[in-house]
Amino acid sequence: MSRSNTIDDVDVCRIVNRWVAQHRNEQHAANVVGISRQALNAQRNGLKRFSSRVLAAAGMRRVVTEHYEFIEGAK
Repeated sequence: MSRSNTIDDVDVCRIVNRWVAQHRNEQHAANVVGISRQALNAQRNGLKRFSSRVLAAAGMRRVVTEHYEFIEGAK
């Protein structure tokens, strides 16, 4: 069974980067979600997983089930 409405890691990065671009700079975006600029930068550069705060601010959420994990866009 294939799902045509899934998003992959590249899509998630693109969506988060678009959200960050809506702010004055990365520091301002980090302040909005209550994390440090360094933490946001590490997430954007793939050094850390995207936090639930960053995903929510960008309109997504991480969904974990017994069989798999995925990130979906907000409805």
